[in-house]
Amino acid sequence: MALWVETHHAADGHDVIADRIAALEDKGEHEGAALWRAVGRHYAQLRTGIIPIHGQPETRSH
Repeated sequence: MALWVETHHAADGHDVIADRIAALEDKGEHEGAALWRAVGRHYAQLRTGIIPIHGQPETRSH
């Protein structure tokens, strides 16, 4: 899901994720909100973390 957010929303992904979390919390869907919090953590890793690419030495994104 984090990769989908990155692919479709790029730098706006944090806002998209925050909006989904807020909407789910407003509806009382706490498990769904927890899922999107996890997506947010993984999205942050995609945007800033070390990403191994097809067995090559680890590289940094951006």
